[in-house]
Amino acid sequence: MYSESTARSGHTDDAPLLAKELSWKHRMKNKWYRMDRVSRVVFSLVFLALGAALVSRILIEVFSPFDNWPRTTIPPRLDDDNNSARTDGERRKAVRAAMQHAWQGYRDHAFGKDELQPVSNSSNNKWGGWGVTLIDALDTLHLMELHEEFKEGVRHVASVDFTKAKAGYTTPFFEMIIRSLGGLLSAYEMSLDVRLLKKAKEVGDVLMPAFNTSTGIPYPRVDVNTGQAVASQRVCIAEAGTVQLEYWKLSELTGDPVYHETAQRVVDLLDKADKPHKGLYPIWVNIETGKLESGSITFGGMGDSWYEYMLKQYIYSRREHDQYRRMYEESIDSMKELMIGRSIYNPDMYYVGDLDSTATNFSPRYQHLTCFVPGMLALGSKALDRPDDLELAKQLTYTCFQMYNRTSTGLSPEYVQFRNKANFGLSAVTNTSDFDLVSLRKADKKEKEDGFYLGPNRSYILRPETIESIMIMYRITGDKMYKEWGWQIFQAIEKWTRTPSAYSAYKDVTSTKGSKEWTDSMESFFLAETLKYLYLLFSPADYYSLDEYVFNTEAHPFRIMRHTRP
Repeated sequence: MYSESTARSGHTDDAPLLAKELSWKHRMKNKWYRMDRVSRVVFSLVFLALGAALVSRILIEVFSPFDNWPRTTIPPRLDDDNNSARTDGERRKAVRAAMQHAWQGYRDHAFGKDELQPVSNSSNNKWGGWGVTLIDALDTLHLMELHEEFKEGVRHVASVDFTKAKAGYTTPFFEMIIRSLGGLLSAYEMSLDVRLLKKAKEVGDVLMPAFNTSTGIPYPRVDVNTGQAVASQRVCIAEAGTVQLEYWKLSELTGDPVYHETAQRVVDLLDKADKPHKGLYPIWVNIETGKLESGSITFGGMGDSWYEYMLKQYIYSRREHDQYRRMYEESIDSMKELMIGRSIYNPDMYYVGDLDSTATNFSPRYQHLTCFVPGMLALGSKALDRPDDLELAKQLTYTCFQMYNRTSTGLSPEYVQFRNKANFGLSAVTNTSDFDLVSLRKADKKEKEDGFYLGPNRSYILRPETIESIMIMYRITGDKMYKEWGWQIFQAIEKWTRTPSAYSAYKDVTSTKGSKEWTDSMESFFLAETLKYLYLLFSPADYYSLDEYVFNTEAHPFRIMRHTRP
């Protein structure tokens, strides 16, 4: 019997076909015509949706979503004009060799431990025993094409149980988010090794109990062995507000929005909190009320990265979340109004001081930690079309470099201090309140030449902030002077801090006693940040371009989102 349906399928009673004899086209037709109408509609819609997604993805890759943005970094031609390929290549090799030296010492004497102690060649687990130096250094190894070292590190990370820490230890939430979670996410994006994403999720999950508060503002420490946060009345604003970028990246990579949504609630709450001055936040936050309670207003320690992440989240979100732009501009405008000081002996020397919790009393101290600010201002000047910010960034970077250039070792102390026109300033010999100004002796010749004087803490702990700003300033301005400044600092690090096994913090930057000033400490950020930023300074400006990546506050590069989620 011949029917319409058999004609469509190609079958007739006179010429039956076995299924195995049918071509794939005939088999597909058979399946299609056996489906009811509803199934056909559903199948068609799914097929069209997949096709649209594929076409959209191709268009995104071909026509970059960043093409219409103001360009951040210098154009390749200018980079070529400013480079001596031989000189930059030699300097890059020197920085890479320094990384190999530090890593080999860690590998030989402290592999899997949190830190190498580079004088005694012992180790410590001061961060709970997760192997923080190894995790923090992974993406630097990959970026410098030290692939065998990277693979060895990944093999170890895959064996770490991040749900456990050494007995009795409570894990610092903020530090492990920026170092461990940030390091694992960045290393995953570079290598696409799924073991790293699995471990990143493990770290993110084990630290999530910090948010179990009445306001959602996180506790500062978590006992990962019990899965409980450690109760506390307050947390500093940098610790509460510098985990959002990492949790957002985790949401993007896993497809689970809960990480971003949970961390974002903190920003929303602090955005609405009462402040002593628009855009300026005292460092202490009451966890149970969400109110800004007390403490100084600072772009240095305990406040710094809160402001940094306003800008970086705006850039990371493809400049679509206007809340971050508004918050950043409010803060920077107020900083420029109330927190910029100037040396009375060197009119070219500007600095960012601190304010008390009422935003009325000024502290004339410039922290090394605050030297990330010029790099942030330079990024913001391009992303937000704020050209005046770039001029201030140049002035601040100059001061940060002089903090190195004016010491006998070429290393910078933790901070420098300035006097006002009435000859009042912070004590040079004793640690006092940030706002307890005293009458100072008459300035000597060195202070007048330097433009500042030193305080009692004269240590250099291998910090990265000045190098970070110098790298960004070069990539934005194309001024090769910044490369010379960075090279001078690297040479000082090599001369005074290099030990037989790695690099050590230095107790007094005014002393030329060399090894007698070593403190037997090498923080993980030396490998994660200082050496990475130096390497990028001498690399082409489009290598880990600022147009395609944002760096978290531990220098872990995250790819800017290709799309934003609802």
